Amino acid sequence: MVRNLLVIAGLTVVAAANAQSLYNNAAGRGLIEPEGLATSARSGGGFYSELQAGNTTAGFTANGTFRMADDFTVGGPGWIVNSVQVFGYQTGATTVTINGGALEIRSGSPTGAVVGTGTFGAAAFTNIYRAFAGQLNDQRRVQIATFNFNNLNLAAGNYWVTFHLSGTSTSGPFIPSLTQVGQPTVPGSKNAQQFNNGWAGVIDAGSGTAQDLPFYINGQVVPEPATMLALGAGLAAVAARRRKK
Repeated sequence: MVRNLLVIAGLTVVAAANAQSLYNNAAGRGLIEPEGLATSARSGGGFYSELQAGNTTAGFTANGTFRMADDFTVGGPGWIVNSVQVFGYQTGATTVTINGGALEIRSGSPTGAVVGTGTFGAAAFTNIYRAFAGQLNDQRRVQIATFNFNNLNLAAGNYWVTFHLSGTSTSGPFIPSLTQVGQPTVPGSKNAQQFNNGWAGVIDAGSGTAQDLPFYINGQVVPEPATMLALGAGLAAVAARRRKK
């Protein structure tokens, strides 16, 4: 019993020690990091996220009636998810307005089995301002919303984040898409989906190109079995020495 408790305690210690960003949907795409939204510097600080190359959709509605989804892949030996963060804005907001929503992780598709449900934690302003082409202004400051999980264990495989947001403004909330300077879309797979009486690809109304969404997944990689066995043995040995004193 003592050994089992020590192994569990050890797993907690290892997980805490290895807390990290597990996934950033903008990473590795040649975008201005970390959000994958920025296109130019803003004179007052931060960045503008200006629509590029014929795009006309600043954000996609995700207010409950409409929902958004995008996918990610977990490699072996798996992940322990602590939180998922998504991005949205409400036009004209001068204070943080996003105050809730719902977020699920599903297996295999936006309609797959629910493997975890997040709890809304908080929202905060980023330093990104979404703007239409040639209309740089501060009307659409992007907010980041955090949904928390209680150490959700995901085995290797394909998963989808599905979500909507709510806020104190009547505008949106709207979800900006990843943006690359000079291009109508970003490199790599564009699997983002929007629900409106059924799931369909996220397509910019102006350029007709498929889009993808910014989101983060935070937590820890599941420790390898050999690591946990060594940790458990070490902790048990420490306990045995303590009992002999």
